[in-house]
Amino acid sequence: MERIVIIGNSGSGKSYLARRLSDYFGYPLVHLDALFWEPGGFNRKRPKDVVYAEIATLAQRKNWIVEGVFGELAEMFMVNADQLIWLDLDQAACLTSLRQRGSESSEQLDQASAEANFQKLLTWAAAYWQRDDLRSQLGHARLFAQFRNED
Repeated sequence: MERIVIIGNSGSGKSYLARRLSDYFGYPLVHLDALFWEPGGFNRKRPKDVVYAEIATLAQRKNWIVEGVFGELAEMFMVNADQLIWLDLDQAACLTSLRQRGSESSEQLDQASAEANFQKLLTWAAAYWQRDDLRSQLGHARLFAQFRNED
């Protein structure tokens, strides 16, 4: 187990589990949020070509733990992964976890937008079961089934 991908909804515990595994194994940790968003907040996407180039480099490393909701980015790591963990918690658990964690406003440069961004995150996370893209419960289920069938 040298290359691990963890997917799931916001608030499902991906970052927590990834940190614990990273500490245990000593593997570098890759947060898909950090690849997808510009530093300092969650309102400016990084250019796709920059993101894809970084993923191509990171995915070739000997070991890593990748975590995030962005299934389309996780999928790019899954080609080289030997483990996929899908944290499929229910809506109440995810939203409770997000509320307990808070807005993570200390990580955002624009403090005025932090609370508004947190409210958007809660709304977005609650819709995890209604969406059908690779950032949804259905999309993650497809990725999980695809990964299991490749073994």
